[in-house]
Amino acid sequence: MFLFYDFETSSREFLGQIISYAFVLTDTNYEPLDSLTGKIKLNRTQCPEVKAILTNKINVLDLQKTGIPEYEAAQNIFNFFSNLIQTYNQITLIGFNSNNFDLSFLRNILVRYGFNPYFNGKLKNIDILHWIQNIAFYNKDNFPWVLTENNNKKYYSFRLEDITQASGLLTNEQSHDAFEDVILTIKLVTYLEQKFNQRLVEFKPILLPENTHSNTIIKQRYRDFPEDGSNPEKYIYRYFYTLVLQPKSLLMINLKYLTELLSTKKTWESITKEEKLSCIQYINSNKHFFVGESCIETETESFQAIIPLIEKDSLFQSIQQSSKEYFQLIKKEWDIEYQIHEIGFDHHIDTLNKLKHDLFKNPENYPNLLQELLSKRTSKQDNYLIQLFNRLYLNISANPDPTLLSRYLKPRYITKEMYRNQEETTTFDEQQHELEETLKTCTNKNDIILLNALKEYYNLFSNQLTTTV
Repeated sequence: MFLFYDFETSSREFLGQIISYAFVLTDTNYEPLDSLTGKIKLNRTQCPEVKAILTNKINVLDLQKTGIPEYEAAQNIFNFFSNLIQTYNQITLIGFNSNNFDLSFLRNILVRYGFNPYFNGKLKNIDILHWIQNIAFYNKDNFPWVLTENNNKKYYSFRLEDITQASGLLTNEQSHDAFEDVILTIKLVTYLEQKFNQRLVEFKPILLPENTHSNTIIKQRYRDFPEDGSNPEKYIYRYFYTLVLQPKSLLMINLKYLTELLSTKKTWESITKEEKLSCIQYINSNKHFFVGESCIETETESFQAIIPLIEKDSLFQSIQQSSKEYFQLIKKEWDIEYQIHEIGFDHHIDTLNKLKHDLFKNPENYPNLLQELLSKRTSKQDNYLIQLFNRLYLNISANPDPTLLSRYLKPRYITKEMYRNQEETTTFDEQQHELEETLKTCTNKNDIILLNALKEYYNLFSNQLTTTV
């Protein structure tokens, strides 16, 4: 059975939260059988981004009145999934551009409240965007391409709105209502399957030429983003050296990146370990897709000089012998909500669930519960558990400890230390400035209403920041 889904969120960052969700269960012919939809009020630790609200068109003041608490939504979603899996044994989640976005938000909301998001491997996932791009690359004359331009750069768009408009499935702007987007996505899958005679469920996210082995060069069709503003190709080729090949994952060296590095650095010895690691691409079938093709001899000639250097390199050799070393080398000290799997799912998730129930029964017992956790911690997973427990307390407590609230708000909204890519995020003050500037130039009446509601919410949030930080 298929479970199509879509979320509207408060942020592009995984530290944000889902504020609107829709799940539609269908049979294998995409006929709807069941659904779950809802809106989630913002936690006290959440301050929506201006661009997010302008995209999802949600009035945050109305949301605070009509939405349910996040912990209730997490319980509803978990129960919905559990019942479906009990009924059908296995469910396949299907979303548009979901593997690198919606799926992480789904796992985060479940783990925050002590629910294991993996359902013993019975919850599969497919990203429609990968399937659509693959169809486009191999049917370049018949696909409904949409040429677009942004910041003087032209490229072919794979946005849901653009593809459905080009296909005649959408005659106006995309609503960005989660349920309507799910229905639109189902229509698009049905349309493309019929047009190109390719079933979504038969798509293999990782597909290599026969007899592919390590230490060879293969190519992949990929989107073209010309830097000079010229018209893009329908696709270009990227070339890779196969480092590690496993049934559901790959480690490959991007030969263009490595060649350009060598050209800049002049000597192999001057290329740093970090730079070499940046040239390795990890492909996981649950997150990415890679359809490889064999190369002809003339395509690989420009890389022949660098191949012996790769084969003699001690770093690449050690990774080839044990892929675990690669993951150890790239491991980052990111916030737990960027890497929710790091909490471990042996007993920590069950412990968090029990703590949640204990806290609901007696909120005043938080200091004792925390102290017990602190006295028993022996690992990084224990630290993550404590971190998630503290955030759970902030989200469900009527009057949380201001000191603890400050310890969360300051690194997120003032110093930005909590973010994975600080240069790509904004402080609360910067968001306020963006809101004021947007209001000055906005002419859409509905957007002005949304922005004024957000402004009122920002004022309330600013008072919270002022009193706690």
